[in-house]
Amino acid sequence: MTDAEINLAIAKIECPDYDFKQGRKAALCKYASGEIAFQRDYCNNWEDIGPIIEREKIDLIWYKFNSMWAANAKNSEFVKYAETPMKATALCFLKMKGK
Repeated sequence: MTDAEINLAIAKIECPDYDFKQGRKAALCKYASGEIAFQRDYCNNWEDIGPIIEREKIDLIWYKFNSMWAANAKNSEFVKYAETPMKATALCFLKMKGK
């Protein structure tokens, strides 16, 4: 999945009452006029992904041997690897939600 696809999928889970569109990188919530109301970038912004990490109790581990981050939740039931801790967390969260 691209960052944009990941961001859109999480935005739809986290903010189901809003209508999000896929932007270049972030998920965009737009007014009817087309103006951007707000955006979410779970793959690159700690302010967006941080609350999910805390709420879901996701652990992050750096693996030096392969230069990857691992995000682990629910006693290793849901583990995902990525090049950044935010992307690993985002992928882990989607796996937890069955996406």
